[in-house]
Amino acid sequence: MAETGLILLTLLVGGLCHFVPARLPFLLPFVFNPLAFGGCLLLGFWYWRGVRRLPPGARPSLLRRCFFSAAVLGVWFVLQTHFEYLAQHMFFLNRAQALVLGMVSPFLAGLAWPGEALKAGAPGWVSHAAAPVWLLLRWLSHPLVAVAVFLFFTDIWLVPAVHFAAMIDPTLYAVMTLSCVTAGVLFWHVVLDPRPKPPCRVSYIFRAGTGFLVMFPQIAVGAYIALTSRDLYSFYALCGRLFPSISPATDQLFGGMILWIPPGMMSVISLVVILNALRIAEEKAAQAMPVPPGAKIHEAKWTGR
Repeated sequence: MAETGLILLTLLVGGLCHFVPARLPFLLPFVFNPLAFGGCLLLGFWYWRGVRRLPPGARPSLLRRCFFSAAVLGVWFVLQTHFEYLAQHMFFLNRAQALVLGMVSPFLAGLAWPGEALKAGAPGWVSHAAAPVWLLLRWLSHPLVAVAVFLFFTDIWLVPAVHFAAMIDPTLYAVMTLSCVTAGVLFWHVVLDPRPKPPCRVSYIFRAGTGFLVMFPQIAVGAYIALTSRDLYSFYALCGRLFPSISPATDQLFGGMILWIPPGMMSVISLVVILNALRIAEEKAAQAMPVPPGAKIHEAKWTGR
C-alpha cells in the first residue's frame, strides 16, 4: 500500500534527523516534524492519485494542479528543510516563514480548490475518521469566525512574550507553525470558495469584503513592528543573529514590512479573484436561464457583456 510506504519513509527520515542530523542535506529537515513531513507527502500523493481517478471532465486544470503543488512545496520548504534553521536565527526570515505558512501556501491551496481530488485520492477510512472534523469545520467556516481564528493565530505569536516562549520551546514552536497553516487554510478556503450561494453559505460580495478588510489589522500590526524603535524580540539577540551585519532594528524593520506589504497585496488579489468568480457565475446563470419568446434585454450586466 502506497500510504504504508510513505509512513515508513517518514519514520526513516525521522530516524536520520535524530541520529545523524549534521550529515543531512539542506532539503531535509533541520527540526523533524512528523505531522508536517508526513502530511505533505500524503496530501501530495492523495491529490495526484485523486486527479487520475476523477473523470476527465471533472479533473482540475493544469494551473490549479500547479497551485496545489506549489502550496505543499511551500510548506515543505519553510518547515522541513534547513531553511527552518535560518528562520530561527533572524526575525525577518521567521516572518517570511510565517507568511508562507499562513498566507501564501493556504492562498494557493484555496485557488487550487483541491477538495474533490483529495476526496477521490484519499482512502475511505480517512473520510470516515475525519467526519467529526467536518462538523467542527462547518461551524468554523462562517467568514466572521474564520476571520477571528485567522487573526488570532496570526497575531498571538507576535506578542513578544508569547513569541519568545514559542521560540525556546520545541513543542510550542510546532504548535505555532501548525496553527498558522491550519488557520490560513481555513480562512482562504472560505474566502476563495468559487461556488455561488448556495451551496456556499455567503455571497460573493461578502466573501470579497472579508478577504479585503482582513488586511487592515495585518497592516497595523506590521507597521507597528516595522516602525517602532524598541527591540521587541530579544530571542534573536539571545540565540545570535545569523547575519551580524543586520542590526536588531533593521531585522525588525524587514520583518514588519513582510507582515505589512505582502498580506495587503494578497487581499487585493483575493478581491479580484472573487469578483471574477462572480462574473463567471453570472454568465453561467445567464446561459442556463431560458429566454421566453419575444423577450428583450434592456440592461447589460455589470461586466458589460
